[in-house]
Amino acid sequence: MYRKIVDFHAHAFHDKIAEKAAKNLNEYYGIPLAGNGRFQVLLDSMEENHIDTLVVHATATKPEQVPVINDYMAGLVAPHIVGFGTLHPDYPMWQKELDRFADLGLHGVKFHPIFQGFRVDDASMYPIYEQLEGRLPVLMHMGDVNVDYATPERLLHVMTDFPKLTVVAAHLGSYHDYWHAQKCLADLENLYVDTSSAIRFLEPEEATRVIRAYGTERVLFGTDYPLSLHKEELAIFDKLALSEEEKEQILWKNAYQLLGVPMEK
Repeated sequence: MYRKIVDFHAHAFHDKIAEKAAKNLNEYYGIPLAGNGRFQVLLDSMEENHIDTLVVHATATKPEQVPVINDYMAGLVAPHIVGFGTLHPDYPMWQKELDRFADLGLHGVKFHPIFQGFRVDDASMYPIYEQLEGRLPVLMHMGDVNVDYATPERLLHVMTDFPKLTVVAAHLGSYHDYWHAQKCLADLENLYVDTSSAIRFLEPEEATRVIRAYGTERVLFGTDYPLSLHKEELAIFDKLALSEEEKEQILWKNAYQLLGVPMEK
């Protein structure tokens, strides 16, 4: 039976760097990859699993990459593909670049503090957050076993200072630190989390409890491609002890609401 599904967290790499980028992810996280990083593999999975919409992300790990990556992301935008752009605190023309987002058709910003080399609550980020507050949603990579750049406490500082900033805290709020993240973040009004690189590391009962702690109206489904793909993630998701209405919220309704997409189309 057909059901509507939005993958809110998938990565898009240009074919020239896709396999190298995927290899770097594998080496850093020590997780076997489900795909080789090429965008076509993601599109094939989208078609095979009847995914309604992909929300794709790319990150500028060097300041000079910002406009190039945003142009690339804009080129991927299509009726069922939503692009998030990238910014970097060390890119001197980030304000001008942010002003390009509307013309490029980009609907949000993805940050990866670890790979971009900043702490979530660095002062250098505050002018950017100020411009994004009430304007565009942010998808923030959260958690890391090597550095403390993306801790729930740091995100709490930011969202306390910018209460109208909408943030999707990836990986159920903090990679491998899910309950601590929930205690820090669950009461924040404009805070969402996604299921990517999270529910597959938890027993279904535990994942269900974490999701309910946030509230199913604030959880988004994601694969974190190339770390996972739709068939695998949906099989894990379907083991969760959630009602059909709760599953619909997570699989597409919350994403539609966050992106401003009409519920019927």
